[in-house]
Amino acid sequence: MKVVVTGAGGFIGSYLVRALADRGDAVEGWTRAAVDLTDRGAVVEALGRAAPDAVVHLAAQSLPTRSWEDPAETYRVNLGGALNLLEAARALAQAPRLLLAGSSAEYAEPPDGRPIAEAAPLEPDSPYGASKIAAAQLARLYARRYGLSVVEFRPFSLVGPRKSGDVCSDFARRIVAIERGGEATLRVGDLGRVRDMIDVRDGVAALLRIVDAGAAGEVYNIAGGRGIRIGEVLEVYRGLARVPFAVAADPALMRPAEHRVKIGDPAKLRALGWAPRYALGETLQAILAEARGA
Repeated sequence: MKVVVTGAGGFIGSYLVRALADRGDAVEGWTRAAVDLTDRGAVVEALGRAAPDAVVHLAAQSLPTRSWEDPAETYRVNLGGALNLLEAARALAQAPRLLLAGSSAEYAEPPDGRPIAEAAPLEPDSPYGASKIAAAQLARLYARRYGLSVVEFRPFSLVGPRKSGDVCSDFARRIVAIERGGEATLRVGDLGRVRDMIDVRDGVAALLRIVDAGAAGEVYNIAGGRGIRIGEVLEVYRGLARVPFAVAADPALMRPAEHRVKIGDPAKLRALGWAPRYALGETLQAILAEARGA
């Protein structure tokens, strides 16, 4: 199979490109330097030349905090990029299968804290989440109008080495600074928030199952189905750290607009034959090793 991966230089994209190549697929990875998805002509030309069987669309402005700072740019990249890709796909004599990345940021926070299924209400808490909903609606419209084969997937918290700007990588970076003689206090935000975290390698294995067996018109959560408190992450790191450290709450790290509990229901994904393999401790150990330069 020939697969184009947009956002190939990103966290998930870099792992996915390697996994596809390792199993023998012909992979063309698009970074912004190679193909600017906001340039429709460039997208049409590149997709026509590649003529792939499938496109996994990961490229996005994916930081909720940045989306508040520049919502217009977030929509230009996330909605405009998706539109250009859809237009390019429908222009081909043989349109590729399109697998579009959504986000758990699209969902409303359930009042009872239960795992969220794909049909749950949508209520984003950032312009980023809203832009993903808009792109998905557009893709469904194009699927109905032009007969495109579109599959959506909504990752929850995929974590692992190479990621930055999330709580797992931030904790690791600060712990390494403490190990190297820095201030022996780890400053933290809200440790009571609950997230569904899975290893990026498990997330990519899930993506491969969706590429192979996901049904057109369907949406699949990429999630583990278990909530992990941020405080639990901290305690695992405390056991892995080479020196003891104190913990202090930092108001600057609090994010009051964020949902407190976000857990995904992976039942549809499990029905495709997927199951996670990596324990939280293994993942955090790998992140800490990368932060140490090991």
